[in-house]
Amino acid sequence: MENRQKTKLLKKIVDSDNLPSLSPIAIQLVELASDDRSSAPDLAAIIEKDPGLTTRLLKLVGSAFYARPERVSSISKAVVLLGFKKVRVMALSLSLRDTFPMGEHDGMDYNHFWKTSLYRGLIAQDFARSVQAINNLYPEEAFIAALISEIGILMLYSACPEETKKKFPKGTLPMEEAMAWEQEHLGVNHREVGSLILRRWRFPDHLAECQKHFGPQALKPDRPILCKIVEMARRATEIVFGQTTDLFEVQQRAQTLFQLDPEAVNSILSQTFDKVEELAEQLRVRVDSQADMITVLEKANQALARVSASMEFSLQELLGHVSQYDRALTSMSEEMARSRRDILQNTLDAVAHEIRNPLLAIGGFAKRLARQCGEEAQGGQYAKIIAKESRRLEGVLEEIVDYCRDYEPTFVEQDLASIIDEVLEEFGGLFREKDIAIIRDFPKESVRVPLDRDGITRVLHQLFKTAMHMIGPSRGTVTVSIRPLRQTGQVSIAISDNGHLMPDGVRDALLDSNLTSTTFGEGLGLPMTRKIIEAHHGHIELKVQLGRGNTVNLYLPTSQPPSAPTVVPLFC
Repeated sequence: MENRQKTKLLKKIVDSDNLPSLSPIAIQLVELASDDRSSAPDLAAIIEKDPGLTTRLLKLVGSAFYARPERVSSISKAVVLLGFKKVRVMALSLSLRDTFPMGEHDGMDYNHFWKTSLYRGLIAQDFARSVQAINNLYPEEAFIAALISEIGILMLYSACPEETKKKFPKGTLPMEEAMAWEQEHLGVNHREVGSLILRRWRFPDHLAECQKHFGPQALKPDRPILCKIVEMARRATEIVFGQTTDLFEVQQRAQTLFQLDPEAVNSILSQTFDKVEELAEQLRVRVDSQADMITVLEKANQALARVSASMEFSLQELLGHVSQYDRALTSMSEEMARSRRDILQNTLDAVAHEIRNPLLAIGGFAKRLARQCGEEAQGGQYAKIIAKESRRLEGVLEEIVDYCRDYEPTFVEQDLASIIDEVLEEFGGLFREKDIAIIRDFPKESVRVPLDRDGITRVLHQLFKTAMHMIGPSRGTVTVSIRPLRQTGQVSIAISDNGHLMPDGVRDALLDSNLTSTTFGEGLGLPMTRKIIEAHHGHIELKVQLGRGNTVNLYLPTSQPPSAPTVVPLFC
């Protein structure tokens, strides 16, 4: 658009030709903010000039939003109970909302605009409460600054030509996309218009200042704290309405800017769903907070699916690099092998870090919503499912990182039966609960073997869990036997169950050292079992018989070679 057309559009907005303008009462409420001599009676006198505004404001003050135990019968009493600033901000909010129509008109969805504005205002208010002690902030001013931060959209829509109104993006796009559209089709963006109109309406300079700074520019160290709060509230609101799913980025920024930990951010966002409906009713805005919550959870679920896919893709790439490393290992010098292994380990750590951050953000937020909603509510059930899946993926990720670390067993001669009995004791409650009988078949004499106690304990934990899984909900039997094999210099530990036959995926995870990304679908407990046994210079055999169940045989040498400690490298 040519500069002449842009100038014409801005002049129309400044002159307010056929455009919405603030009511005289709203203007007086704004002016009251900059008058140091103003008092509670002055505020009450302005509000009471409008009986409709007075009635709605008293109804809001007496609502669950403010949780007042007694009925508030006058504006003067409301000012005493809530404070001058809160009452003025609520009255101004009602007046601002009344300035514009509702419903959907061609390219503008007014209800969506005010609904997002309410969420943004409430989130900004809570951010401000968190930092007001060190920044001398008034949460009520943060509320109004965020509520009107995109007000220029409404004025720009009202001023643009009729043919352009039909193409206007309804106020539902993320801010960056909306501003790009405005710049392309109108030659001016709504933040420029917002800055202009707030000066026209004589808003205080520090509120109008928030219009000038947005996106990364608003978060620069030299920006006023109010600008940062409004920008962070905008980003958080885009999460609520599914325009972005980068919750971790919001949490990280809030921690840097406001010293708020992720749980505090989750609490602010989740509590907004409880607050918004009561306020929306008085502002005559349609809000269904439960539906909005479901939208957030659907987006979180989609983000979780992307994280899962990213995890599988990243692992497949890593496995390819490891395969190349293994093939070239024999021709490498020890120094080169160590260097290549360090590179692979650093790559793994980077991948794990990249995946863990969004997982923790999504899982923590879903867990917070599940606690808040309760299990009966649809949103609570959905949040619980997402939180559970997040924990599962976190567990898989931890297993991957753990599996890929070098394992260095510390060999000390141990009594094998005592280690097995110790693990059986730990599982005793579960075995009784599932009605699983334990048969111990141990020799009378002690069998002592050099082994890494922590490693073998971990192996036994995994194999007992697998046996219980194969038995399932019905009663069953697990048999544990120890057999010294003097001819081969080994000892055999056999763990048998009479459950279902192990599926191929479980067998492959236990026996196949050629890992693929699909191996991780079964978890890494069984591959880790194989890794630990091989690090002990032992091996595993598996017998599966229809009608008789599964038997896992562990073979361990009764003496370890006098060489350096065994190190099983990445993806052994």
